[in-house]
Amino acid sequence: MRARAVLGAGTILTRSTPLYDIVHGRVYKASGENSLEVPENAVVVPGSRAVKKGQAAEWNLSLYTPVIVKYRDEKTDQGIELEEWLR
Repeated sequence: MRARAVLGAGTILTRSTPLYDIVHGRVYKASGENSLEVPENAVVVPGSRAVKKGQAAEWNLSLYTPVIVKYRDEKTDQGIELEEWLR
């Protein structure tokens, strides 16, 4: 994980799970000996993506995936500061 990245509650990162960046339209994946890397200042929350093949598509199933919803800004920093105060 790069500097200042923020993980929302319940976010799970694994080597085999792609990380979707809806801000920049990118998908991050682990490759070869490189592990999954969260970009600097990314704010990552739990999300899901639809399965579009086979029986899972017929049943309208979704799979868990982490999603970058934004990059840190002043509002994010204030929220983190409040959380640290509460701890």
